[in-house]
Amino acid sequence: MIPSDAARLSLHVNASRRWRGKPTYRAVVEAARSLELAGASVFLVDLSFGAERTLRDALSEYASLDIPVVVEVVDGPGRIDALLRELDSMAPGGLAVVEPVRVVAYSHHANAGGPRRAAAPPATQRGIPSMSLDGKARRVTVYIGNADTWNGRNLAAAIVLRCRELGLAGATASLGVMGFGRHSIIHRASFLGLSSDVPEKVEIVDRPERIAEVLPVLEEMVDGGLIVVQDVRVVKHAHHPAPG
Repeated sequence: MIPSDAARLSLHVNASRRWRGKPTYRAVVEAARSLELAGASVFLVDLSFGAERTLRDALSEYASLDIPVVVEVVDGPGRIDALLRELDSMAPGGLAVVEPVRVVAYSHHANAGGPRRAAAPPATQRGIPSMSLDGKARRVTVYIGNADTWNGRNLAAAIVLRCRELGLAGATASLGVMGFGRHSIIHRASFLGLSSDVPEKVEIVDRPERIAEVLPVLEEMVDGGLIVVQDVRVVKHAHHPAPG
């Protein structure tokens, strides 16, 4: 089990980097699995630059695989430290960031029944758009698989739509390319566009009280996955100006 006071490692590397004949990001995922960590997910990045100051664009450089990826791992601080020791030789380049998170839910699939209905927040809060964010806020990250569903719909999409219905400030879904979860089975996408339950995550940012209201909804919707929360500070939250 993951302790409630956990840590998240985000490792930024290039997909072209290799370790003992395999992509470094894959070696990191396999190392996390061999250390029996709770799970790991790999996500593509569209555009980035790092210490070498080279601009890398996923769209223009996909054929060469010299594109940025982020490996995210959540577990207890001590177990994350054990993985970091492995990374000293595996990933001498790149950027590794560790941040504290609080685990809200961690479960494997158990509900194989029919349609389910998410718990509703207090009636006074339903559908009320969140006010402009400023200062203290919270970010929820939901780690699931893209094969997960909610009442016949992709679960990540269902979560985003549900957050919109409830008037939260915003939610973003991201599709991964490789990872493993509670069952320790590694899933990865192929270049043919086929996938085998690759990881997916949804990130939600809002005021602490709004996040507290939506957590029961998320826990009801996520039958198998990981939900973590962390405190953040919002420095800007604004709408795009109307054209014209």
